[in-house]
Amino acid sequence: MFNQYFGNYLLEKKIITGEQLKDVLEAQKAIRVKLGVLAIDFGYMSAEQVNSVIRMQTIKDSRFGEIAIKEGYLTEEKLEELLHSQKKSNVLLGQGLIDKGYFTFEKYEDVLIKYKEDSRFTSEEIAILKNNDIDKIVSMFFKVEDNLNKETYYEYLELFIRNLIRFIDGEIMLEKSEMISSYDYEYIAMQQIQGPLHIFTGFAGDEKTMAKFASIYAEEECAEMNDMAKDSLGEFINCQNGLFLSNLSNVGMELELCPQEIREKGKIVSVEKMYKIPCHLSFGKIDIIISTQVIF
Repeated sequence: MFNQYFGNYLLEKKIITGEQLKDVLEAQKAIRVKLGVLAIDFGYMSAEQVNSVIRMQTIKDSRFGEIAIKEGYLTEEKLEELLHSQKKSNVLLGQGLIDKGYFTFEKYEDVLIKYKEDSRFTSEEIAILKNNDIDKIVSMFFKVEDNLNKETYYEYLELFIRNLIRFIDGEIMLEKSEMISSYDYEYIAMQQIQGPLHIFTGFAGDEKTMAKFASIYAEEECAEMNDMAKDSLGEFINCQNGLFLSNLSNVGMELELCPQEIREKGKIVSVEKMYKIPCHLSFGKIDIIISTQVIF
């Protein structure tokens, strides 16, 4: 995630242009290989096996490699080899800027020092962003005052971010959470969870962003918020929450999902504490909403 934060800083300070950033990121995409692609390339898995693992990830919150080993597609040794190869392909933005000739080593060093000062991220926090440590990243940006449900909320957002990266977009950037009393939305995909613990969950955005989100998840173009787009958004949040409930069930908490809903142009009001976590994707911005109970 560090690339997104550092890249945004470079644009805000007009150190590089949007075209230069796009040029570097596109070059990085060409060499940032997913584990499934590497497994096929190395001859360790077939395309059918890779697709099977990806389908399993929609019903089980596990990493690609964990499932592949459990299914007998990979050994521990082969997975380590693939992970090592994958790390070498994940080039930091600074390296890309130097390779393209936009930065010298000296300029990169100077800009990075200034970024650390301006961003107010500690060295430890920057390392967390560079390592894509989702659990720690969520703790950096999501501050919960509801001590009763604190850990559950953290677990929910961690899973949501992992699923965004798995199924929608690897280029995400979180903003710090905000406790709000109400929220006006253009489009929102939402679902309530009931049982010993009641949770309202949702994510919202403008029509263009939500339609693109739906297109990626459905793997079919949705130019607008039509029925297919709404079905895709509903399927995503249902998948997310189904995985969440499965994780809770494993530790003895049984909850139930209400039917998912897609609503247009409205307002939700919190009964208790409600949190908004802004999340920037490569194609737009969504707000992730978590609360115990809301009024429509």
